[in-house]
Amino acid sequence: MTQTGAPGPRTAARAPVEIRLARVAIVAFALFLMSRTFAHYIEGGPARGIPAVVLATAVVVLYVLAGGAHPDRGRGKWVVVMALLVYLPLPFLGEWWAAAGIFLAAAALGLLPRPYSLPVFALVVLAEALKSIAFGDGPTEVMSWTLTVAVAAVLLAGLTHFAQTARVLYETRAELAVAEVAAQRARAMGELEGVLGSRLEAIAAQGRKVMTVADGEAGGLREELRHMLDLAREAQSRMREFAHREQRIPSGKTGYPK
Repeated sequence: MTQTGAPGPRTAARAPVEIRLARVAIVAFALFLMSRTFAHYIEGGPARGIPAVVLATAVVVLYVLAGGAHPDRGRGKWVVVMALLVYLPLPFLGEWWAAAGIFLAAAALGLLPRPYSLPVFALVVLAEALKSIAFGDGPTEVMSWTLTVAVAAVLLAGLTHFAQTARVLYETRAELAVAEVAAQRARAMGELEGVLGSRLEAIAAQGRKVMTVADGEAGGLREELRHMLDLAREAQSRMREFAHREQRIPSGKTGYPK
């Protein structure tokens, strides 16, 4: 707010450091998980390389966007889309596309609500084990891949939960700041009401006194009028003080772009 009391220009708020770091960590870990997949398909020629790189990029971007989405915005739909991206291209892209299953397991564990997250996560891990068997892996390879999917998914989901928790804490702090501003303004209004009420009552009483001495001595009349003027000036001064204090109270708008 400006010194004249008019609203000043709004500046775009930035997400706090904790949330930005969590997002960077999610992107970095996701790229690390898919790095060998990217390298394999890039080296394998454009026939499968271009579609694979596009789809792998879509998987990473989809997970990052889903992890940053608000919990009330239907995250189950993101998991369904992720499942389609993970399993539909599998016959065409082959076993190197298996790494995308980690993101589906992490999405099930980190994005779905509590009653469904663990059962869906277990189902995805089982599907990854069956997928490994379908590709001809032996028991050792199947167990190794299943543990790899589970551990990597837990780590990725943990980073996602950290980002979500940081976001909730920040939004809660913003709501508390708004409530504190409202409480300050309510206290200031109550104080102003009390001051102005007492001064106006004093001015009214002084006016009645003036009326009683209006027919009397002129000097006494001037003195009473001067007293009324002093009271009016004091009330005006208190009003200006309140206006300046109101300008200094922060707006409490601490939101950031979603």
